[in-house]
Amino acid sequence: MAILVEVAILVVVSFNSFHLCNSFQFSTWSARKHLCCRYATMTDEILEAVKVDRPDDDKIKIMLGKLEQKGQEDDENARDRFEKLIGLYEVSYVKTTLKGDNPVGGKWTRKNGLAQKILKTRRTFQHILPVNSTVTHKKDSESIAEAVNVVSLDALWGWARLTVILRGDVVPLSLEERTNTSRVVQPLTTRSVKALFDPPRIILGKTGRFFNVNLGPATSVLLDTLYCDEKLRIGMGGTSGTRFLFGKCPSSDAEANEFLPLLKRPPASKKKVLLVLGTVLSSSIYSTVRLGMRFTGGTLGLLSILVGSLLITSSGGIERDDRSVQFRKEEQAV
Repeated sequence: MAILVEVAILVVVSFNSFHLCNSFQFSTWSARKHLCCRYATMTDEILEAVKVDRPDDDKIKIMLGKLEQKGQEDDENARDRFEKLIGLYEVSYVKTTLKGDNPVGGKWTRKNGLAQKILKTRRTFQHILPVNSTVTHKKDSESIAEAVNVVSLDALWGWARLTVILRGDVVPLSLEERTNTSRVVQPLTTRSVKALFDPPRIILGKTGRFFNVNLGPATSVLLDTLYCDEKLRIGMGGTSGTRFLFGKCPSSDAEANEFLPLLKRPPASKKKVLLVLGTVLSSSIYSTVRLGMRFTGGTLGLLSILVGSLLITSSGGIERDDRSVQFRKEEQAV
C-alpha cells in the first residue's frame, strides 16, 4: 500500500513539473512573439513617419533609438551578420549631425545648388549586393559585398534623365579600425564596413547609350549598420554619426533596378562625351533662337553646361570638402 502511495506522489509531481515546464516555454515563446510583433509594428510606423513632407525628427529619433537598442541585442558575431544586409534599398530619411552636410548626392541634390535649379530628384538609393553583381571580379580581395549608391534625376517632365552611380567594394572593418575613436565617432559594431567607391559614373539619358562616363575622384566611406530587418536598415556614418534610414525595395521595383544595365554598359571616353555635349548645346541654342522653344532649349543648354563643367573639373558632383576623398587617398597610400 505504501508503495502505491509513493508511486502516486511521483506521478503527480512529474505531471506538475511537466506542466510548469510547458507553461514556462509557452510564456517565453509568447513573450518573444509579442516583442517581435512590437518591433514589426514600430518598423511600419517609422516608415510611415518619414513619408510626410516635414517628418517629426524628435519622434523619429525615439523610434530609431528603440530599434537600435534591439540591434545591439542581436548576435553581432553571427556568421550571417552581413548576409541579411543584402538587398535593394531606398534612402528614406537622413539626419545629419553637421550643419550644411549633404551626404546623399553631394552637389547633385544640394537644394541651393545649380543642379537642383535644373533637375528634380526622382529617388535616391543605396543597394547592398552580393560580390561580383556588377563587376566580373572583386577589386578588393577582402570584399564581402558591393555597395551601389544611385541618385536619379530628371528634367522636362521626365524627358531628360540623368543618373549618378557610385559603385564600391564593401570590406569589414578590423577591431582596430572600429575602435579608433580618433577617426570614428564612437566604437562601431562588428557590422561596420568601409565602402571603397570608384569614381562616380554620370549617365545622361535613360539607356546611357550616348553619354556614360566616369568622372571625379575615388572615395572611401565608413558605414555601420545599427539595425536591420526584412523591411528597413538603419545605417550610421562612421566618421560623422549621421543616421540613415533605408527602406527595402521589392525586387519588382523597376526604378530600383534601373542602375544595373546602366552600370554594366562600358563607360565612354571623354572625347566622345564632349562631342555629345557639344551636340546637345548646339541643339539647345537652335531650339531657343530659331524655334522659340526657350524653356526646353534653355534647360538643355544649362544641363550640358553643368555636365561639361563637371567634366572639366573632374569632380563628378563630389563636393570640394568631402572627407571621403581624403580617406580614400589615405587608404591607397597604405
